[in-house]
Amino acid sequence: MVLSRREKLLLAALAILVVVAGFLFVSSRVNAYRSGLERRIFEAGTLLTRVVTISEQLSLQETAPRKGGPRLSLIGHLEQLAGRAAVKNRLQLNRIPQEKTKGLEGLEVKLDELTLDEMIAFIYSVENSDPVLVLDQLDISPSFRDRDLLRVTMRVLSRE
Repeated sequence: MVLSRREKLLLAALAILVVVAGFLFVSSRVNAYRSGLERRIFEAGTLLTRVVTISEQLSLQETAPRKGGPRLSLIGHLEQLAGRAAVKNRLQLNRIPQEKTKGLEGLEVKLDELTLDEMIAFIYSVENSDPVLVLDQLDISPSFRDRDLLRVTMRVLSRE
C-alpha cells in the first residue's frame, strides 16, 4: 500500500495531535497531583503549628507555680464549686480508686433534683475551675422523685 503525499501529511498531523493531546493530559494530571500535595502539606503545616503551640502552653502550665496558698483537696474543691452553684445540699461524693502511678485523683459526683440551669452552672464551674478538672464520664437522667428535674452522675479527675 503506497500512500500519497497528502495522506502522509495527514498521518503526520494526526501523530503530532495525539502526542500533543497525550502531553496535555499527562501535564494536567501532574498539576492536579502537585496541587493536591501542596494542599496536604499546607494542612499538615497548620496542624503542626497548632500542636507546637498547644505543647508550649501545656509545658508553661506545668512549670508555672500554682496560685494561692495551699491547694484544696478534690473533695473540698468540688464542695466549694457546689456551694457557689447552690447545689451543695444535693451533692454526694464517692472516691474512685485510682492507680498511684497515674498521679490522678478521681471522684464520682452525684447530684439529684437539679434544674437544667443548675446542672449547666455546676458543670460549667467544674470544667472552668482552677486547678484544671477533667470530666471523665457524664450521665444525665430524670430524677427518681420528680420527673421534671434531673439526676447527674459524673466522674471528675484531677492531677494530685
